[in-house]
Amino acid sequence: MSETTIAQEGSAAADVSNSTDTYCQYLARQLCAMQGFAVGPVPEAAELAAACDIVLILNRVGAPFTILCLIDRESHPERTFSLSHQELERIGRDCAKYSQAAAPFGGPTSSIVIRVIEVGPTTDQRLGELRRLNSPRDAEYRTIALAIDTAQNQILREADLEDGFDRAFIAGLLRIQRQHAAELSPLAELPPAVFPYLTVGIIAALTLIFVGEVLFSIEASGKAFEPGIKTLISLGGLQQLLVAGQGQWWRLFTGPLLHGSPIHLAINCFVLLLAGSVLERIVGRLWLAAIFVISALAGACGSLLFNPHSLVSVGASGGIMGLFAAMLAVSTHYTNPQVRASLQKRAFGVLIPSMLPLASALHSGKVDFAAHIAGAGGGIVVGLLLVGLWREEETQPGLRWAAASVAALGLLGVALGGKGIADARNQEIAAANQIVLIPSEYLPQRDSDIHEASAWWYVAKYPSDPRSHLYKAIYLARKSDLAGAEGELRTALDQKRALEESLPSSVRLALQGTLAIILLDEHRAGEAREIASAACHDTSSDVYAKLNARGLCTNPG
Repeated sequence: MSETTIAQEGSAAADVSNSTDTYCQYLARQLCAMQGFAVGPVPEAAELAAACDIVLILNRVGAPFTILCLIDRESHPERTFSLSHQELERIGRDCAKYSQAAAPFGGPTSSIVIRVIEVGPTTDQRLGELRRLNSPRDAEYRTIALAIDTAQNQILREADLEDGFDRAFIAGLLRIQRQHAAELSPLAELPPAVFPYLTVGIIAALTLIFVGEVLFSIEASGKAFEPGIKTLISLGGLQQLLVAGQGQWWRLFTGPLLHGSPIHLAINCFVLLLAGSVLERIVGRLWLAAIFVISALAGACGSLLFNPHSLVSVGASGGIMGLFAAMLAVSTHYTNPQVRASLQKRAFGVLIPSMLPLASALHSGKVDFAAHIAGAGGGIVVGLLLVGLWREEETQPGLRWAAASVAALGLLGVALGGKGIADARNQEIAAANQIVLIPSEYLPQRDSDIHEASAWWYVAKYPSDPRSHLYKAIYLARKSDLAGAEGELRTALDQKRALEESLPSSVRLALQGTLAIILLDEHRAGEAREIASAACHDTSSDVYAKLNARGLCTNPG
């Protein structure tokens, strides 16, 4: 059977001849149906068509341009491949232009591979003649020759000739009963491209929310356009002490919509576009929204379970990792190897570095790996579920009503989160105008009684009592977070009404003395002495001894 005959019969995946096909004909059809080969040749390789029975072409991004020449020695036992090694190299040079699409992506050294396969009974002498066609492994225009001995059911080639060709595929065909390519499932292809309206909409929403974070910031973070921790908490940031301790479950929905910096937002929006633009085309907008909601919630739950109780977590990365994980799962639906490989390459290209601690070196802040991993877990579960429910005749998965329900749940959660944010802000305003002191029975007896949970509990429960911030500062200083401790002490000293009207002067002296010691530890001795001066005048105060021991109440000269 000639190459022209295959072309006239239709694509190799669509039609086959009867059971009298030779193994060479059968192999050609299976390579087209299962490996992505197409009937050739290109004009520059016309000589190959005359020198063999079937010519197939494989042009795949990231791989060398491959020409496969099949000689059917079952039909023509006397026929052998007649071109020389030099002629094959010349044809390879002439076809070099077809490999340019793969070159920018860092493909293998060889840009052109011409593979000659004689199929049918052969001899050791003929195998030796074929070996003379082989070129070195690192040749730019590589030629490879081998034989498939159908009498012995084996592939004959040089032992060290490793060129990436799928020997297992051919060996499997030799072992099993021949099957017609028409009995194979047709290659599942990607649906037509669409503009990613939903993906762009999510990116726009995240950007607008971040603008709101900057505009409604309630504290200075020290960096331009970066909301501080208090701002993130007030606008719905995720923290276990607030979610589990105060029942603010709506933070599971609002936390993934916030971002800590412009760079954080830009990176997340970029990778969201990479994932969303593909999934929106593959599974549709409803399932894209559902995957994002489920993955974001899974990431939020992972962050709460595995991070410190006091950590404030924000960012859409859990939902985005879920999109890439779902893409990885959905890729198994596509039998076209090129489509499957393209989806998997895109998914792994983001998932692998995002799961490694090495990625933290690329970010100015901390990376919430718990959210990444949990979000990816949620996405892979939904993706596998879609693959299981996906009918062959459908271009996109069904059960869209279920996807719409999940998306609606996400919107409802965000809406309730908005109400929760408003209620919390109103409570903060009311608390700021009302001084509520810590009951005497709840006051710690000594500094060692202050631990992580209690330090944050005092501030959350009694924010208008300056002593709450003092206790938190003591804990932070113990953990070597001097900047955080300084911030809490200055916040306490700013609560002038409570210090003047509701608390004894010893509290102000304790705050000033503790701040002076913190400043001294930060190597800011001048500021420390200035802050300590008031406490140093009162030699009867409890803090005087500590300041004097640190040299803050003595003349520096």
